[in-house]
Amino acid sequence: MPEELAPLRALLTDARPVAGFGVDIVAGRLGASRVVLAVTGDGDRNARVRAAVVLALAPARSLLAIGVAGALSADLVPGELVAVTHVLRERGPLLAASPQLVDAAGPHARVGSALTVDHIADSAAEKQRLLAIAAPHGGTAAAVVVDLESAAYAEAAIAARIPWLILRAVSDTAAEALPALLNRSRDAGGAVRRGRVVAGLLREPSALPRLLGLRRRVTACAEALALGAARVIAAHCAGSPASPTALAAAART
Repeated sequence: MPEELAPLRALLTDARPVAGFGVDIVAGRLGASRVVLAVTGDGDRNARVRAAVVLALAPARSLLAIGVAGALSADLVPGELVAVTHVLRERGPLLAASPQLVDAAGPHARVGSALTVDHIADSAAEKQRLLAIAAPHGGTAAAVVVDLESAAYAEAAIAARIPWLILRAVSDTAAEALPALLNRSRDAGGAVRRGRVVAGLLREPSALPRLLGLRRRVTACAEALALGAARVIAAHCAGSPASPTALAAAART
């Protein structure tokens, strides 16, 4: 969502829009590095299609995808950053991030893995089921998160033959349930439609406090992601400031 990328976009200098065939793309400088920021939207289809558009319009030397995610590991807390070293779907191969980009994330993020699924994990029981799938691939000491888009980003970078890293901020804990209307409000591409959420709230007003709390967390996560992404870019691009890095922001909810 745009609000996930807004704090990072505010750090840009010499910002200018890039024609993106329906994708919100802006190019600029972050410190000494040239970067391209893109809002891809939530859901697997949006991430897959729009990441490909971004990389075609702005050939990059690396892809850093940022956004919020749900915790599957019990010790992850809201706002915590996870540098995703491995991504997998419920069914599919294990994809490994660039070790150099993982190193660039430094001590400011937990190392972990991400499981990309086709639905929002909205109950503690579902998160426990998904943890059993993902945990063996990341090691018992690694943090594990769940989202809708990370595999699509990794696959886009692999197709473009560039290194990639996913940086996620935790929006909800492993023990926390989310309103079921979020899944009911998604469209065929996997994106949560705001209008459907509003209509759902008319029938289920008790969900409003939890949604407002989640929105506040997303705002805090966006600030943490901006700082984390800026550190990764500065460390990774220090030796080649003229090379662009594309960043894509995706939403969990």
